[in-house]
Amino acid sequence: MTNDSDRRLPTVDSHGMVIGAAVGVPAAIVVGALMAVFRPLFDTTSAALVLMIVVVAVAALGGRAAGIVTALAAVASFDFFHTKPYLSLAIDSRDDVETTILLLVAAVLVGTIASHGRSARHREGSARSEIRRIHRVAEAAVSGRSPAEVIAAAQDELRGLLALAESRFEALPISDGVTYQRIGRNGAIEGATTMTYGRDDSGRGGFELPADGVELPVMARGRHIGRFVLVPTPGHAASLEERLVAVAIADQVAAVWIPTEKERSR
Repeated sequence: MTNDSDRRLPTVDSHGMVIGAAVGVPAAIVVGALMAVFRPLFDTTSAALVLMIVVVAVAALGGRAAGIVTALAAVASFDFFHTKPYLSLAIDSRDDVETTILLLVAAVLVGTIASHGRSARHREGSARSEIRRIHRVAEAAVSGRSPAEVIAAAQDELRGLLALAESRFEALPISDGVTYQRIGRNGAIEGATTMTYGRDDSGRGGFELPADGVELPVMARGRHIGRFVLVPTPGHAASLEERLVAVAIADQVAAVWIPTEKERSR
């Protein structure tokens, strides 16, 4: 059984690296060059502060990796344009060396703080979205809609929640006999031995669902009545929180389950 609480694997934020290279590096170089044109208006301290603003802005846009890439570019830009000898990466002054080192350290720290604020905003927005998904299915369940309509609503919400290529409901007994790894009540992917770690759109860590699909059981009054088969879109990770929301959505389907006469007699 694989669970996010048991295992945290390092991952490279490739999206942030791309933003840092495509936005942060050119911005740091251009801003450094523009300040060099107006050098009488910018001493080394002022130039360092302006470049730090660039780092914060890019980190808030693209995350920690983008901030670090931009911080390195900002230090190179500061060294090249604003320390003697100008237009060289050499530094003659001890004060300029200290300023350059402080710029690097401060830019990385401030950029990391800015990226954490961005991640927190994303997580807050994701949490609100997940609550709305559960509410929409619950509203369908209590509004007198048919079980088929509630199941269709749940399928749509699961597809959006987990970025699925396919979501379908299968009632027991299962006719095709195909077995899948399972999402348990605690959100763990049961039976998985090898999983790919990544991050969801809000920056939360998680595992990609098995490529051939995973089942999400639907339980009603302690009985297994069916399952959702969830087929993932390659490259999309599902965080533990998202998988727990998926379990809650499946529980709303159980609320409209109508037992047969045989089941009532048990």
